[in-house]
Amino acid sequence: MKKLLVLVLSVSLILSASCSNKGENQEKKNDNKEQVMKIDEKQAMSFIDNYLRYVLKGDYAALTGYYTEKLKTSIKEVKTQSNPRPVAFKIGEGDIEKDRAEFKVTMFHAYDGKPYYSVDFFKYVVIMDKDKLLIDSIDKENTIDIYEQDKTLFKRDKDSGRGEKIFTLRDLPTFVYSKETVREQKYEVPKKSFGPCATTEDGKSILVSSIGENSYLGYIKIVESKEAFKVAQGEEEKKKDGDGKAQGTEEESNKEEEKSKTNFTVKDIDFYFSSTITSVIFSPSGQSLVVEVKDKNGLSFLSLYKSSGEKMDLKLERRFPKDRFSLTKPYFVSENELVFSVVPSKNATDEEAKLKGDWVLDIQKGDTSQIK
Repeated sequence: MKKLLVLVLSVSLILSASCSNKGENQEKKNDNKEQVMKIDEKQAMSFIDNYLRYVLKGDYAALTGYYTEKLKTSIKEVKTQSNPRPVAFKIGEGDIEKDRAEFKVTMFHAYDGKPYYSVDFFKYVVIMDKDKLLIDSIDKENTIDIYEQDKTLFKRDKDSGRGEKIFTLRDLPTFVYSKETVREQKYEVPKKSFGPCATTEDGKSILVSSIGENSYLGYIKIVESKEAFKVAQGEEEKKKDGDGKAQGTEEESNKEEEKSKTNFTVKDIDFYFSSTITSVIFSPSGQSLVVEVKDKNGLSFLSLYKSSGEKMDLKLERRFPKDRFSLTKPYFVSENELVFSVVPSKNATDEEAKLKGDWVLDIQKGDTSQIK
């Protein structure tokens, strides 16, 4: 009997240990599942960065590979437009919740050859679907438009129907210096029409160009101030005495209110002879800018500047001489990386023809490399 009792107890202990191990193993599996499902912020941000680089490149066929099935079904296939085109982006910090992440993304669009530029604010939702990151939704939250009407630049934001007048051709300086010639000589600013424009993320710094026989580029800084002014009160608001007569002095019958007033300053960036500005773009944080200019022979070149107006010497002309190549369609993939297309001239040599294609410029180092 004792042997039987010992045998029963032994079997019970074995079964109990087995169940305990199974429970522990199941808990470990659940923990591993939680680890797999949780989104890493850096990984998700890199995922969005790669996606947006395809957007700027215009490789729309590659974009659907980043979408969930739900998002794919909501997107119709339509013919893409060359203008306005995306020219820069900026990714904000993410809000991570296990298998879901939200990112604020700012997109910048430019219209080549025309005075139009927009800053668009989006919310991207990224989820983990079968251990794979995918974009589940893309929603626009706000926009800032800079556009021209009747030789006047307007700014429209917060999706409002009305634009705010900010600048006219008459507001441009009459004469300016050029960084290409003798510094003491001034030249007349063309005021035939506005050329391309651009703005920073906050809409308070604006690049403005004007074109004619020559081209001018300037930097506008918008400053808003509050002004106090007095508004006369209505008779019904005045105090009356026992006989029904109005009391108080004229000063007492007025009240002060504040009204916003918009002012601006204009700083000259550069002046281009016998050339037409075809594109101007701010870097994502507005610390630098690039200008595409077409000369009288139809070849295009790029000039880069700091936001202070200082021209950067990045030796692009040594790598791609102005009379042998066109540098076109620039866009920023980061604050310090500029992508552009190289087009050799019609009479290019075999060696020059090999340089055709997309290139990236490291603004900090001044290095260029061809994108394969």
